[in-house]
Amino acid sequence: MTKRGSYVENVKPAPMLPRPAATVMLLRPDPSGFAVYMLRRSARSRFVPDAYVFPGGAVDASDRALAASAGVRGWSGPVAPELAVAALREMFEEAGILLVTARDGSAAAVEAETLAELRAELLGGATLADMLERHGLALDAGALTYYSNWVTPVSEPIRFDAHFFIARAPEDQIAAADAIEVHDGIWIRPAEALARAERGDMTIIFPTVKHLERLAAQPDIDAMLAHARGRFVKPIMPVEREKGVFMFGGDDEW
Repeated sequence: MTKRGSYVENVKPAPMLPRPAATVMLLRPDPSGFAVYMLRRSARSRFVPDAYVFPGGAVDASDRALAASAGVRGWSGPVAPELAVAALREMFEEAGILLVTARDGSAAAVEAETLAELRAELLGGATLADMLERHGLALDAGALTYYSNWVTPVSEPIRFDAHFFIARAPEDQIAAADAIEVHDGIWIRPAEALARAERGDMTIIFPTVKHLERLAAQPDIDAMLAHARGRFVKPIMPVEREKGVFMFGGDDEW
């Protein structure tokens, strides 16, 4: 509050600008349809500690530089390529899954030992662009399907302009949490994750719940990808009408 003459005026601070971010719903076949990979965030995290989330994080300067280079192939989605790069980088950092092609766009297989070495280098501070160039690889942005855009409400102290993607997990790679930012990586059917959240066995934040509901409504990965490709994405930003009560604006589907 500030004093002005003989009265006191309430002054609200300007809302924090949301940081661009990307997250990936990584899917693999399951006897009952498909499973999605989820990770539990560290209890020390400033953002949603202990919650189960999809791999993801904020866009950084290295993502923008890599997006402008020959180290990315195949992106033709409706959003900036650095968002696709951030999605792929974060998925590799947090889940150990790296979607790549050769530099000429042909298929490329990376041995498990090499993947582990690259991930350790990346987590140690090396740039993904340098590692890809050294091994003659490029990020396979074409393996991503864009799905949605959620913006954190203005009432929150930490805000993200988060873009959700879908990717099919490669059969020759094994997902594993990095044990730094995230723990307890699990493959789980979307309906089971929702049931566990309902019972209180898993902490899952509202936007993640809404995406799990969309996943649970589809019978298999092909159907989910077809659903995603047929969507027209509009930004979603819940508005806090009163303390803890939010209303939607934007995409009517939600």
